[in-house]
Amino acid sequence: MGKIVRMTSEELKKQLAEDGDMTDWDRVRNLTEEDVERMAMEDPDNFLKTDKDWERAIVQRRGIRGPQKAPTKKPLAIRLSPDVVESFKSTGKGWQSRIDDALRTYLKEHPLKHVR
Repeated sequence: MGKIVRMTSEELKKQLAEDGDMTDWDRVRNLTEEDVERMAMEDPDNFLKTDKDWERAIVQRRGIRGPQKAPTKKPLAIRLSPDVVESFKSTGKGWQSRIDDALRTYLKEHPLKHVR
């Protein structure tokens, strides 16, 4: 294993600028499959050590939702005025749900008459 060295952020920036990288690539290239496996098994932060652990793992990728257990909303395309969209978007994450809430509130206060 390599040794841990304490550096200031300025020292680190200087070393990265001079060397470009702090990884000991010769050491990495010379690791065997057994070395990598052993290091992974000895790593106290590694909680996926067996095939069974991996089978139970839930991998989440940022920005990609998994299937909904019970879809609660219907996807559709709708045209809204640019100022309305920008007003809701400016409120941050969840703006589409806030549009849904606003429409739901409107419908409660102004019941629609259905044409048959």
